[in-house]
Amino acid sequence: MIKKILTTISLLLFGITIYAQQENQSCGTSVPSEMWENEFQKLILEYKTNPKSQKQSSTVYTIPIIFHVIHSGQPIGTFPNISQGQINSQITVLNQDFSGNGFNSSNYPSNAFVNWVNTQSLPSANTDSNGRVKIADVGIQFCLATKDTSGNLLTEPGINRVNFLSLNLPNPSSYSTQATMKAYLDSILKPQIIWDVTKYLNVWITDKNNALSYTGVSSVPPLSGLMGVPNNSTDSTDGIWCFAKVIGSNNLFPSGIYGSPLVEGRTLTHEVGHYLGLRHIWGDGACATDYCDDTPPAAAQNIGSTSSYPLNVGTCSSPTNSPDGEMFMNFMDYPWDPYKYMFTTDQATRMQTAMLNSPYRNQLGTHGLCSAPLAINDLNLNDNISIYPNPAKTELNLNVSQNDITELSISNILGQVLIKSHYQNRIDISNLTNGIYILEITQGQNKYTKKFIKE
Repeated sequence: MIKKILTTISLLLFGITIYAQQENQSCGTSVPSEMWENEFQKLILEYKTNPKSQKQSSTVYTIPIIFHVIHSGQPIGTFPNISQGQINSQITVLNQDFSGNGFNSSNYPSNAFVNWVNTQSLPSANTDSNGRVKIADVGIQFCLATKDTSGNLLTEPGINRVNFLSLNLPNPSSYSTQATMKAYLDSILKPQIIWDVTKYLNVWITDKNNALSYTGVSSVPPLSGLMGVPNNSTDSTDGIWCFAKVIGSNNLFPSGIYGSPLVEGRTLTHEVGHYLGLRHIWGDGACATDYCDDTPPAAAQNIGSTSSYPLNVGTCSSPTNSPDGEMFMNFMDYPWDPYKYMFTTDQATRMQTAMLNSPYRNQLGTHGLCSAPLAINDLNLNDNISIYPNPAKTELNLNVSQNDITELSISNILGQVLIKSHYQNRIDISNLTNGIYILEITQGQNKYTKKFIKE
């Protein structure tokens, strides 16, 4: 196996210190068994040949997500109790990536994999007008869940904040190996907190031990009616875990808490790929298969700043040559977030097959739990809102570049509204006790938040 390790020298050009790739992208998802894959391939073949399946796939799935934010009492917006805005930016990234419109997809070279396509006899559905492997619209979108398991509206859409101390649970950062962390997640944390896996994609967000190399792990789609086929998830463990500092987009929500300036939410994109049946593009072996005919073979994972196309030309002579190198820009590889931007058509087919056939996937989005999807502009408005001074003592001044603000409110970290008024440039906060507060600005149907400190 050819190892590709980028030195940290290039990072000095940024004038900053960032985590190693293993700290912000590495994946701990278990490789599916051969028996599982064989059965999944049968379902994929049926999906491709069954007109009923094709008709069902024409509808875009929308999956409600509940983010279980695990903390030990830190104020909202303080690591690891990350803010609503940071989580909102993650939803935006997911929806971009799964629609084939990732923020950096325009970086796809005009001649990418054309030579390889010509040797593979790929169906026209797998290629674009330039003869390249097509960046796929997966036909799956995501939303913040609006209701809890009892049907009550969530104060923070898509968020369940849990103080692990109140449940007498161990600290997630106590576990320093892949084996012990997975045991903690599957045996302790998830069973206590999980919501109905047929209604929600459960995502647990926690701190982690510095010695733990991976930052995300997912279950793979369980398959029903298959005696003897092992699955790595149950109705008490199914879902995704991520390190808190890889959630969200530094570009869309710069005030978030990230492990690196390069974090753009692609760790969760990667793990959702596993959650829907995808494998790593190197097939978890040297030039092994990922069971997608439109992903070129790869000798191993690509790590770091792998932005130059073509990369590693000819490294795989088996199962087929790679005249255009490896698809490092695929979400199922390990480059840093700014260098990935695509799923392929065959990868989309695997995910659609999972949505149609897995018992923990095929009911998602059918229970009326979705909020309206977030748009980029919704997030960017935060950049047009400034408050000062911050910290503030008696008055909070607002500078808002929008003229259709209808309402302002100030809440404490428990979500209790303490001040509510129509738009004004100056707010009297002299009666507030010292602490952290959330300013919420309403513009039409949209709401935006800013955090400030009263001292």
